[in-house]
Amino acid sequence: MSEKNVVDRGGLTPGAQMLVDDAGKKQQEGKHERLGVYHWLLALLERYGPMAESLAQGLEVGALVGYLREQLHRGAVGEPLDLETVVHQACERGKQRGKAQGTERDLACVILAAAGYHLNADNTAYTAPPRAQDEAGPAPQPEAAPAADGAYRPRAKRPTPTLEQFGRDLTRLAQEGKLSPVIGREDEMRTVIETLCRRSKRNPCLVGPAGVGKTAIAEGLAQRIVRGEVPAMLRDMRIIALQPSSVTAGAHIVGELEKRMKAIVEEASQEGIILFIDELHSMVGSGGMAGTGDVASQLKPVLARGDLACIGATTDDEYRRFIEPDGALERRFQPVRVNELSAEQTLQILPVLRDMFEKLRNVTIADDVLHWIVRFCQRYLRNRYFPDKAIDVLEQCVAYAVTQELGMVSPAEAEVVAQRMVGMPLDQDLGGSRLKDVLVERGLLNEDDATALAGRLGVTLRGLDLRPARPNATLLLLGEVAENSRALAETIAAALYGDADRVVAMDLTPLVHETDVSFLTGARPGYIGYSDSLPLHRVAQIPWCVVLFEGADACHPQVLAVLTRALADGSLTDGRGKRIYFSDAVVLFTAGIKAAAHAQRQLGFGLPEAEPAATEREQGARAAVEKVLGPEFVGEIDLVCVEAPTSAAGERRWLRDHLLADLAERYRREGLDVTWDESVIDWLMAEHSGRGGQRDWERLVDERVSPLLVSYVLGAGAKEVKSIDVRVEGGAIRIDVRDSRGGS
Repeated sequence: MSEKNVVDRGGLTPGAQMLVDDAGKKQQEGKHERLGVYHWLLALLERYGPMAESLAQGLEVGALVGYLREQLHRGAVGEPLDLETVVHQACERGKQRGKAQGTERDLACVILAAAGYHLNADNTAYTAPPRAQDEAGPAPQPEAAPAADGAYRPRAKRPTPTLEQFGRDLTRLAQEGKLSPVIGREDEMRTVIETLCRRSKRNPCLVGPAGVGKTAIAEGLAQRIVRGEVPAMLRDMRIIALQPSSVTAGAHIVGELEKRMKAIVEEASQEGIILFIDELHSMVGSGGMAGTGDVASQLKPVLARGDLACIGATTDDEYRRFIEPDGALERRFQPVRVNELSAEQTLQILPVLRDMFEKLRNVTIADDVLHWIVRFCQRYLRNRYFPDKAIDVLEQCVAYAVTQELGMVSPAEAEVVAQRMVGMPLDQDLGGSRLKDVLVERGLLNEDDATALAGRLGVTLRGLDLRPARPNATLLLLGEVAENSRALAETIAAALYGDADRVVAMDLTPLVHETDVSFLTGARPGYIGYSDSLPLHRVAQIPWCVVLFEGADACHPQVLAVLTRALADGSLTDGRGKRIYFSDAVVLFTAGIKAAAHAQRQLGFGLPEAEPAATEREQGARAAVEKVLGPEFVGEIDLVCVEAPTSAAGERRWLRDHLLADLAERYRREGLDVTWDESVIDWLMAEHSGRGGQRDWERLVDERVSPLLVSYVLGAGAKEVKSIDVRVEGGAIRIDVRDSRGGS
């Protein structure tokens, strides 16, 4: 049954009933769920436009009709205004004038008052009729007064079509329950409320890093206003969020932006409106030259006069770069610092959101999952801020459960989702346990150094070290070990992070001047190259990696000092203020320093054949390095590696299982099956000079072996050749072709 059939309209004249029918038709034509002010106002203007202009102040029928039709077409119906209320108020107005029925004029007064228009002086009898001294009942309340029952009714009565077109009414969303609850921002919200209640400079500006909840504070204030939990000065206010980019979008015609801003200022200057401008810094220069025709220059005069109440929000960097240089704009705002929430405060927010997600998505999330999410974000998402990063991980876990059709998110599933979300390798502990054997087997580190590295990683990968901010491990490579630095870095990356390409290499040798520090940190604002990407930015993109700095002894001391501080703090700040964390990386340095492999033998009687202990060798190497690189830098080094293993068995195993096996795999992808005879390994061992490390063997293969193999891939008979045997006879490389049956 429709609403029109339920409400008794017998108290209205036929003309008024026709107006009621027109409003109902507008609702049905638009298929809108509720009857709103726009339905009533458009029906009134189309049927009784001249009468409406005579009743209300500042009403222009021609301009308003087009706007109302556009809004209804988009689905916007204005404030809810039900049929029963309109009919009842119109009948009451008619009775106050001594009429038996409410006329179309009475109905028009009700509609215009609900739309926020002030009636002309000759119509005051319709809104606030004088009472006789013996009249019973309370005096009618003025329309702008707060509701006596404590319910939220917007104080602003004039229409705000431009604000609704370019902004979002946060108080309306709060009324409809579409805003998330805000927890843990009582101090900041109290400061914002106090600032809004000032006589002058009543424009708070929320300043803080991205993700700490600046927008949430404005939404929380809107919810407080709707609940009536604000001082009387702020009750029944409307908070409208305005985005400067949406205001300037499409303003291609000269004067269009100024026209929009003039309408916005006029609508927002009425009593009962608070503007919330997110990304406040984007006003400067938006829509024109900074300080001339931009959005900021349009707002500054009304902000200075105090005609407009405005809440801004921006980050620290943008406030410093855009707001502070504009002294006139800065004076109009009172900064309110918004700091990152602590892990404990974030744990108070997540259960509330968890309950909301459980009702919305029918997914159960235990408390231990919430605690794990906070710990994970605190340790691994250092470039982001609470509570935003924890909420993101929580929502991702809920989305995973929905897509997998799971009814509950377990800690194991949350761990997989979070690690995949941030690009973190899933089996670092497993990689660390097998790293020692791989390094020794490939001849990259001796057993003592490999054991020390594995022990260090066993602690740091689990977050059990005393200074978790430092890198997982920091190694200084000297002598033979430095010659194989790239192979060592790739091996560690493959074992720990599952990908040999997770290596970020940087040559420090060219950085010989003090100003070359900019190659590490980037240029300062205003200098050439300020916006360029840096090699170390890859560490921010893939935090779980191996960072290789080559030639630490050849760079300027200032460059080394910056790196020393980065190792101590676990991060480096670039020219744009962004922090690059090394906490989840393994850092390698190489230096061309002649450090004694053995500690000096003590004078006196002893055992000359005995080898010094590993700790003595390390102390001797550290003493030699400190003379060149300084004690501060060496103090941040976990392990100094000088000696490479000299085990012939280990070298042969590496040649067979890695160097030649990798080469055979590449040719197999080209359709050629290569089998290596043991004589090839003997030949490589004999030809190795002992100076170039693994690179010397790779060069031998590239120069002496690979050209012969390529000829079988590219030669005329390549289609028939599928398998070959490679051997060495009399110092010469021989290749035998095997037929399909395995014979030669």
